[in-house]
Amino acid sequence: MELIVSPEVKSRKKADLLILPFFKSKAGVLKGCDFDDSLVDWQNPVSLEDFLADAGEVLVLYPESSFEKRVVLLGLGDKALLTTEILRRCYSNAIKVANVKKAKNVNLVLPHIQEKEGQKLEYDLIRGVVEGVLLTNYRFTELKHDQLKFSKPSLVQKLTLIGASKADLAKVKDCLAVSEAVNIARNLVNGNADDITPQYLADFAKDIAKELPKMTCHVLEKKELVKEKMGLLLAVGRGSSIDPALITLAYKGNAKSKEHIVIVGKGVTYDTGGLHLKPFGAMESMKCDMAGGAVALATAYASAVLGLKINVTAVVPATENSIDANSFKPGDVYSSYSGKTVEIGNTDAEGRLILADAISYSLKHLKPSCLIDIATLTGAIDIALGAEACGLFANNNQLAEALSAAGNDSFERVWQLPLHEEYRDLLKSDVADIRNIGGRSAGCITSAIFLQEFVGRGPKALPWAHLDIASTAYLSEPRRYHPKSGTGFGVRLLISFLKAFEDGFIKL
Repeated sequence: MELIVSPEVKSRKKADLLILPFFKSKAGVLKGCDFDDSLVDWQNPVSLEDFLADAGEVLVLYPESSFEKRVVLLGLGDKALLTTEILRRCYSNAIKVANVKKAKNVNLVLPHIQEKEGQKLEYDLIRGVVEGVLLTNYRFTELKHDQLKFSKPSLVQKLTLIGASKADLAKVKDCLAVSEAVNIARNLVNGNADDITPQYLADFAKDIAKELPKMTCHVLEKKELVKEKMGLLLAVGRGSSIDPALITLAYKGNAKSKEHIVIVGKGVTYDTGGLHLKPFGAMESMKCDMAGGAVALATAYASAVLGLKINVTAVVPATENSIDANSFKPGDVYSSYSGKTVEIGNTDAEGRLILADAISYSLKHLKPSCLIDIATLTGAIDIALGAEACGLFANNNQLAEALSAAGNDSFERVWQLPLHEEYRDLLKSDVADIRNIGGRSAGCITSAIFLQEFVGRGPKALPWAHLDIASTAYLSEPRRYHPKSGTGFGVRLLISFLKAFEDGFIKL
């Protein structure tokens, strides 16, 4: 989408649709910006109470004399209660109307909330509006037989932000970069598993590194994985005709700093469950099982585009968990990269296995000062939290608080669950150092406990957090500004965290 800023309503150009925001008040409906009443006769629907300016309410008018064929009255609710998230949801509703009306060119008036004349727009206002628009203005149509027919006519292609100046353009571009990264993650998740293979992800990361400055990419192919003795990643990939890979995409935005944040993302490009084969209805969406890896790569990409003064590396262990005569077996024991041995209690608990090797590799070779893993790891997290928050597990209070704050800021919310030592007993094995599954009880917790085993324990352990996004990364129905299928959940959360880290608000 092309984004343009225009300081005043009167300087706007013709478009297919105009969006006018309104706030609600006890005395009736107040204008939310400094537009001229002659733009459109909005008083009549207000007096008839056809439009009350409730948050997210929309009403379409068809004025005879206007630069635009259609005018959308958009309710923002009570001005005192306005938040960035309310703006996202409200402007999402307006763009949905624009898409239904097949409006390609839209003029959008920003709400007027400045206290002082001439004050620059707050970043949160622009972020709420632009993210609400861009995250909603997304369709995955690449697999339809006629892409042009099904996608472009129903999406806004040009948006003019009225009430923003050239000084605000940098903020708009930042929002555009983050939203673009979210859509990159969505596209990777939504693509065919036959196309989005470990090798595709590796090539994708290499292309990003070539495109952007201060980025490097390194890929360990199967021969190198064997040489490195990454036994768990290799075991999970044994049943597939497609080789596994370990992808590292590094952005060095601050060469003078020793701080290094590593984000490990689960990259199971398709998950059959292995010999513990998933039942009918549980496998059809399993191309989404690499959502954590997609988010990690997209976050590194956004960090580089934004030019953040931090050092961050995305690490993606990528493989299929398929099934054939060579599949890894329940009851057998496999050695990890760290040397710890793992008894396989369930081959469908494969994500934690590949993450374990990637975490151990990161600790040895990347020297992180902080490590965050993100994964569609357990169905148990959906039972615990549903789709409104992801699970957070951490061995460091400051890190947990920082991620919680970033989740609240981005509205990709997290909820912390415990890592009590007693849960470790559920993973005890008679024949190996640890078992990869602990049974039905506390399933999302024991999966995190398993990962913690490879991070290390005790007061000197590396600051680490685990984000279980199994219930938020992929939706069966659209919700607010999230589409059906891949959501890109985690990108905005992690970018908010990284910005706070860059600004010095996070001390670990």
